[in-house]
Amino acid sequence: MSGDSQSKNTQQAPWGARDYFDLTVLGAAHGFSDGFGNMLVPVLALIVADLGLSPLEAGTLLSSFSLATFIFLYPLSMLADYTGRKKAIVIAGLGVAAVSFILMGWTQSFTALLALSFLAGVGNSTYHPCGTALTAERFAAHRSFAISWHGMGGNIGTSLMPLIQAAVAAVASWRVAVIACAAPALALLPIVGLRFHGKSVGEAAPQAGQGIRAMLVRVLKNRNVILLALVYTLRGIGTKGMIGFLPLIASQKLGMDTAQIGLAVSLYFAAGAVSKPFMGYLYSRWGPRAALIFPLVAAGALSIAVPFARWEMALILISMMAGMFSFVSPIILTATADLCEPEVLASSIGVIYTLHGLSFIAPLVGGWLAESYDMDVSFYFFGLVTFSGIFVAMKLPGKEVIDNLRQNGGR
Repeated sequence: MSGDSQSKNTQQAPWGARDYFDLTVLGAAHGFSDGFGNMLVPVLALIVADLGLSPLEAGTLLSSFSLATFIFLYPLSMLADYTGRKKAIVIAGLGVAAVSFILMGWTQSFTALLALSFLAGVGNSTYHPCGTALTAERFAAHRSFAISWHGMGGNIGTSLMPLIQAAVAAVASWRVAVIACAAPALALLPIVGLRFHGKSVGEAAPQAGQGIRAMLVRVLKNRNVILLALVYTLRGIGTKGMIGFLPLIASQKLGMDTAQIGLAVSLYFAAGAVSKPFMGYLYSRWGPRAALIFPLVAAGALSIAVPFARWEMALILISMMAGMFSFVSPIILTATADLCEPEVLASSIGVIYTLHGLSFIAPLVGGWLAESYDMDVSFYFFGLVTFSGIFVAMKLPGKEVIDNLRQNGGR
């Protein structure tokens, strides 16, 4: 079914129980995917203690997942547009990621853990371009609402997983905690397979005739897609570094235990879940340019504020407030769907998340700054990088452009 016909069907039929169920299924899958992206963060201090890792090795471990995403996300997103098999690619990718995390339960070396983290990143790289494209196509008439709630599902997953990991790690180990959060994803994947239609064997994709190079040119010629990708990348470097090193500064500087760190990380993602619909509202009200500036200012300032926390509750509060402003994906992704060509939607989203994958450098740079200078300097760096996204966001179109596109039926 083409994007235009899907949009017409969605506009003609009111939302029913099946629509909400489908959105819930995609939101749950997004929850696992985003949770997988930060799976090792809540138990990082335990992994460091167990394997005797240095700060640089800890940063390398976190970066391996993002590095895999950076390498594989765009080729897989183009494959999704080229073949039309978004559903199959999502199921296979999340399955590989879940199995990789489960196998961590039997690792005894840093090298094996690093390899499994990289493999999990390869699998997880499939979700955002394919899952977001499925959402945008399935709910074309209510795109900003659907993408916002789909995004909220991601934050619900990332807010619950640290709590579950902290509870399980308290009575078992970090290995069991990781398995407990990864295994349920394998039960969700068959539901995704049943609720969404994949392409039948041998059916040609609508985009297959244009060729991979033509698809790439169409995406890269879109100035707005590139600007959105740059904003999201800068925001990603800043916030991934901040939340990734939060457990280390919390344990080393304030002496916080795993339960307190888990609470801080959970509140960060829970606040992001609550703010996702608000981000969608900001986009609908102001357009991409104005909607991005305030969250970027606030997120950057809160990253710089982390080293100034002198007691546990202050750090937990800063973490929660940072979560309220860090998750701008509803603005970025809705703008992408509105400003790109429908035939290359997954590929355009793939560009967004591929460049966002450069956030793998955040833990590496943060670890180097912590060893060379002080961990406080790492957080100053994360804040300044987030601030730099403001200057790129100012080059995006305003609300009037989005309104004109919608009135004229899109691109």
